[in-house]
Amino acid sequence: MKPPQLKKLIDRYLKNNVTDKERQLVDEWYQSYEGDKNALSAEKEARLKKEIYRHVKGQIDTPSAKIRWLNITRYAAAAVTILLISVGLLFRKKAAEHSNKEAYTIIKTGTGQVRKLQLPDGSTVWLNAMSSIRVSEDFENKTFRNIYLDEGEAFFEVKKNPARPFLVITRNITTRVLGTSFNVKAYNKLNNATVTVRTGRVQVNDKQRQLAVLLPDQKIIYSIKDHTSIMVTGDGGKSKAWTDGQTILNQASFKELALAFKSLYGVQLTSKNKLTTSYKYNVTISSSHTVDQAMKIICSVHQNTFRRKNNEVIIY
Repeated sequence: MKPPQLKKLIDRYLKNNVTDKERQLVDEWYQSYEGDKNALSAEKEARLKKEIYRHVKGQIDTPSAKIRWLNITRYAAAAVTILLISVGLLFRKKAAEHSNKEAYTIIKTGTGQVRKLQLPDGSTVWLNAMSSIRVSEDFENKTFRNIYLDEGEAFFEVKKNPARPFLVITRNITTRVLGTSFNVKAYNKLNNATVTVRTGRVQVNDKQRQLAVLLPDQKIIYSIKDHTSIMVTGDGGKSKAWTDGQTILNQASFKELALAFKSLYGVQLTSKNKLTTSYKYNVTISSSHTVDQAMKIICSVHQNTFRRKNNEVIIY
């Protein structure tokens, strides 16, 4: 890469007109120097020159090994000059990007906590235990009412506004509505994400395509590993039961059962019985139940026994 080419690369970078590979090359130089780069000390400038020189040397490809070092020396020295001229622009560009980052209000819940939230548009959100959502501080002025469910489970009652679609965005799927009530479950520890509609109609997409349009009492189960989904009939009314302290598990895996138990009581549920990984659980646990009462209900499903040890409950 000759100096004129390198200068063009920097110019295109500043105009955001580069490939991912080219962006990575420039970003590597930048990311090596986090902090305030607007006023470089002599020591920092020397370090920067050395680092840029190292990267430029690695990128230059000349056909003749005999003359490689001379060409590298000349090109690298010129490149350092070009980059130092551009470095102030790069730093200002990064600073501007940082200052333009959107500000969010983050709401989290702990073990056994359920929170009811009122959004600025009149929509209502119930946030289940061990969950986290983000809402833009400029939510009222956005064309799209985006809510980020970063972890956990939430039930939404959305105020209808056709001009401003309401989107619930998780790590793997996005649910889009105009006005409806529905439940989204997307705990990062689970293999699946689910959306269940209580009223209205929603559209569910993953990062590649539309998965389904759901009507009341319909549910989609999305496999995070395989990126596949199935649509089943579900009781939309029961999808909200946890907001009233009733955790209803239907054909739940042991992993899902253990997560629900952890969310309710903050206690780790494990098993010494290898068969538990193949079991499915149909069980309802009330938040009013003690740990021992809940475990008696759970163990009655497959005739297991349990033992408590400190902050752990073991199924046998």
